[in-house]
Amino acid sequence: MNNKLLSKRRTLTYTFVAISLCMIGTFLIAEIYVRMKKPYYDLWEKTGRAIRENPMKKSYSVDAFSAYKAKPGTYFTSENLNKSVNKYGFISSPEIDLVKPENTIRILFLGGSSTAGVGGENMADKDTWPTLTSKILQAKYINHTIEYINGALGGYTTFESYGRLWSRVRFFSPDIVVLNHAWNEMYYFRFVDDITTWRTASDGSWSFDRLPKELGRFDQYWFDHLIRYSQLFTRLRFRVLGKSDWVVEKSVNGNKNVNLLTNYDERALEIFRTNLKLIKESVKLFSAKLYVIKQPTLITSTTSKEDKKRCRYRLHGFGHDAHVDAFNQIYQIITEEIDEKYIIDLTEFSGISENFHDHIHPTKLGAKIIAEKTSKSLENEFEN
Repeated sequence: MNNKLLSKRRTLTYTFVAISLCMIGTFLIAEIYVRMKKPYYDLWEKTGRAIRENPMKKSYSVDAFSAYKAKPGTYFTSENLNKSVNKYGFISSPEIDLVKPENTIRILFLGGSSTAGVGGENMADKDTWPTLTSKILQAKYINHTIEYINGALGGYTTFESYGRLWSRVRFFSPDIVVLNHAWNEMYYFRFVDDITTWRTASDGSWSFDRLPKELGRFDQYWFDHLIRYSQLFTRLRFRVLGKSDWVVEKSVNGNKNVNLLTNYDERALEIFRTNLKLIKESVKLFSAKLYVIKQPTLITSTTSKEDKKRCRYRLHGFGHDAHVDAFNQIYQIITEEIDEKYIIDLTEFSGISENFHDHIHPTKLGAKIIAEKTSKSLENEFEN
């Protein structure tokens, strides 16, 4: 009897050991695969426990007139996505000569991340709406060579776009300039009294070494200490629990502990108006035509509660209703300052969930829709 019991215990022990070894072996194989094939995720950075090095240092360099520009070469690459920067620092743009060839029409696109195809999700060169716009026009007007420059970058406002326009891009002799700004303007809507120090540190300098600590995109859990050094468990944790964006989510539900303002400094609107005028007058100097987009956004008066959770209001410090008003005020300024035939009104696509990754960045479907409407608006220049 004792021998049978002993035999059963040995069998159970061997089974347990065998299963444990299989599980450990499977885990090690999966862990090695993830580390070799996938980008590294720092759990402490993702949960806001640690301040990461400014990621801009890897892909951008300081620029004297527009704060920063993209470094030439590969911006991002993966199995199904290639995003590049040409030799002049223009993202998702083909290589281009400084001197414009005869019978060539050049289109310059200015804006922020939604124009550059970064931010919400990196978009391949071929999928950005400036690229698609140019391809649509080239297919229709085969008697011309159409070249384009994507002069946008993530984080650019009309300040940076104006700087890039007069200091860099004008030398490429663009014929058409398409301006797409609204969301990024709101970064300075709380700091009007400090606008003279825009993009500078307290000592007047500008670099990528000054990175404020941001809240992580994921909630913190006690078991993070147990899985921190495993890329496999870290990724499983992100996939199962999802992104938190807890500041946004709680602010949408009216949590009083989240300090999102109900308004903004309306003096900032006049700063945008003046920047728009400066860009308009500068474009006239080199005989180009300026088209201004009324930027589409997920943020509207009818945005659903679920979609509001995707809108990062906290980046500007004021809530949903204030954002709706700010967008409408910017649209009104565009109406007042730009001739109607040079306005590309894309607000009909606003508030439609499938068009956006988040508050402002278009999906592939959204980019395609923007390109179709924009190319249609630009046809007058080619007909003439």
